[in-house]
Amino acid sequence: MVAFAKIDPVALAVALGCTWGLILFIATAILLIKGAPPGGEAGPHLSLLGVYLPGYEVDWPGAFLGAVYLWVIGAVAGYVLAVLWNLTHKLYVALIVLRAMWWKMMAE
Repeated sequence: MVAFAKIDPVALAVALGCTWGLILFIATAILLIKGAPPGGEAGPHLSLLGVYLPGYEVDWPGAFLGAVYLWVIGAVAGYVLAVLWNLTHKLYVALIVLRAMWWKMMAE
Protein backbone atom coordinates (compact mmCIF):
# COMPACT_ATOMS: atom_id res chain seq x y z
CA MET A 1 0.00 0.00 0.00
CA VAL A 2 3.07 2.22 -0.06
CA ALA A 3 2.58 3.05 -3.74
CA PHE A 4 -0.67 4.90 -3.11
CA ALA A 5 -0.98 7.74 -0.66
CA LYS A 6 -3.81 7.46 1.81
CA ILE A 7 -6.00 10.49 2.34
CA ASP A 8 -6.82 11.35 5.93
CA PRO A 9 -10.64 11.50 6.02
CA VAL A 10 -10.78 14.00 8.89
CA ALA A 11 -8.27 16.31 7.23
CA LEU A 12 -10.14 16.30 3.92
CA ALA A 13 -13.45 16.77 5.74
CA VAL A 14 -12.18 19.86 7.55
CA ALA A 15 -10.53 21.24 4.41
CA LEU A 16 -13.59 20.87 2.20
CA GLY A 17 -15.91 22.09 4.92
CA CYS A 18 -13.88 25.24 5.50
CA THR A 19 -13.50 25.88 1.78
CA TRP A 20 -17.18 25.47 0.91
CA GLY A 21 -18.34 27.45 3.94
CA LEU A 22 -15.93 30.28 3.17
CA ILE A 23 -16.95 30.39 -0.49
CA LEU A 24 -20.63 30.82 0.39
CA PHE A 25 -19.85 33.40 3.06
CA ILE A 26 -17.70 35.43 0.65
CA ALA A 27 -20.28 35.19 -2.14
CA THR A 28 -23.02 36.43 0.21
CA ALA A 29 -20.80 39.16 1.63
CA ILE A 30 -19.91 40.44 -1.85
CA LEU A 31 -23.58 40.68 -2.76
CA LEU A 32 -24.38 42.49 0.48
CA ILE A 33 -21.51 44.95 0.12
CA LYS A 34 -22.32 45.55 -3.54
CA GLY A 35 -25.94 46.24 -2.63
CA ALA A 36 -29.21 45.56 -4.39
CA PRO A 37 -30.17 47.30 -7.61
CA PRO A 38 -32.94 49.88 -7.28
CA GLY A 39 -36.27 48.11 -6.93
CA GLY A 40 -34.68 44.66 -6.73
CA GLU A 41 -33.34 42.24 -4.20
CA ALA A 42 -29.72 41.38 -3.51
CA GLY A 43 -28.69 38.09 -5.08
CA PRO A 44 -31.93 36.55 -6.37
CA HIS A 45 -30.06 33.49 -7.65
CA LEU A 46 -28.05 32.93 -4.48
CA SER A 47 -31.18 33.31 -2.38
CA LEU A 48 -32.55 30.18 -4.05
CA LEU A 49 -30.19 28.20 -1.80
CA GLY A 50 -32.78 28.87 0.90
CA VAL A 51 -34.82 26.08 -0.69
CA TYR A 52 -32.14 23.57 0.27
CA LEU A 53 -30.69 25.34 3.31
CA PRO A 54 -33.59 26.28 5.60
CA GLY A 55 -33.19 29.75 7.04
CA TYR A 56 -30.58 30.89 4.52
CA GLU A 57 -31.16 34.34 3.07
CA VAL A 58 -28.90 36.90 1.46
CA ASP A 59 -28.23 38.91 4.61
CA TRP A 60 -25.50 38.89 7.27
CA PRO A 61 -27.10 36.28 9.56
CA GLY A 62 -27.83 34.20 6.46
CA ALA A 63 -24.19 34.43 5.43
CA PHE A 64 -23.09 32.89 8.72
CA LEU A 65 -25.88 30.29 8.69
CA GLY A 66 -25.08 29.33 5.10
CA ALA A 67 -21.39 29.03 5.96
CA VAL A 68 -22.26 26.61 8.76
CA TYR A 69 -24.55 24.61 6.49
CA LEU A 70 -21.93 24.31 3.77
CA TRP A 71 -19.23 23.53 6.31
CA VAL A 72 -21.25 20.50 7.41
CA ILE A 73 -22.08 19.47 3.83
CA GLY A 74 -18.46 19.89 2.75
CA ALA A 75 -17.19 17.98 5.77
CA VAL A 76 -19.48 15.04 5.05
CA ALA A 77 -18.57 15.10 1.35
CA GLY A 78 -14.85 15.26 2.15
CA TYR A 79 -15.04 12.40 4.63
CA VAL A 80 -16.99 10.17 2.23
CA LEU A 81 -14.68 11.04 -0.66
CA ALA A 82 -11.56 10.19 1.35
CA VAL A 83 -12.99 6.91 2.62
CA LEU A 84 -14.03 5.87 -0.89
CA TRP A 85 -10.62 6.91 -2.27
CA ASN A 86 -8.80 4.80 0.33
CA LEU A 87 -11.16 1.86 -0.15
CA THR A 88 -10.76 1.79 -3.93
CA HIS A 89 -6.99 1.89 -3.60
CA LYS A 90 -6.98 -0.95 -1.09
CA LEU A 91 -9.15 -3.02 -3.42
CA TYR A 92 -6.91 -2.20 -6.38
CA VAL A 93 -3.76 -3.24 -4.52
CA ALA A 94 -5.48 -6.42 -3.35
CA LEU A 95 -6.42 -7.21 -6.94
CA ILE A 96 -2.85 -6.66 -8.12
CA VAL A 97 -1.48 -8.93 -5.39
CA LEU A 98 -4.08 -11.59 -6.18
CA ARG A 99 -3.22 -11.49 -9.89
CA ALA A 100 0.51 -11.74 -9.10
CA MET A 101 -0.10 -14.75 -6.89
CA TRP A 102 -2.23 -16.33 -9.61
CA TRP A 103 0.42 -15.90 -12.31
CA LYS A 104 3.15 -17.12 -9.97
CA MET A 105 1.08 -20.22 -9.23
CA MET A 106 0.43 -20.80 -12.96
CA ALA A 107 4.14 -20.48 -13.78
CA GLU A 108 5.12 -23.25 -11.36
